[in-house]
Amino acid sequence: MKPRAVIVAMLAALACAAASQAQADDAIRARQDFVLNCMGCHTADGSGIPGKVPALRESLGHFVSLPEGRTFVMRVPGAANSALNDAELANVLNWLLATMNEQSRPASFRPYTAEEIAAHRRPALTDVARTRTKLVKELQENGVNAVPEHY
Repeated sequence: MKPRAVIVAMLAALACAAASQAQADDAIRARQDFVLNCMGCHTADGSGIPGKVPALRESLGHFVSLPEGRTFVMRVPGAANSALNDAELANVLNWLLATMNEQSRPASFRPYTAEEIAAHRRPALTDVARTRTKLVKELQENGVNAVPEHY
């Protein structure tokens, strides 16, 4: 192998390793932020509390399959009003969708960005139940019956 090719290959390997480490660090930070900001209500496994707190597990993925649902996830009061900054909230939502919504996350899902969160998280929704009901009905019309209308 030519020396130049070796150097290019080594640089590519280092870039991949750095990217992998950055992704691992993002996942660790996201989990920590989830524990500190979300878990108290939504529980450690994201299953929520029936009748009181909605589940995050295998429901967020269905919501983000709808354009209005993607915005809904950012604007629920717990997300919109959280102490997390825009980048941290994007990281937590992406982590939740990667770890707790593997089956419901659409194949076309594109990760949230800090810029998207900043543009859409506020104002927080004031009528979450009505918006959720509308989205669940839209999901049902699309053949998705896995998300309960009421939590």
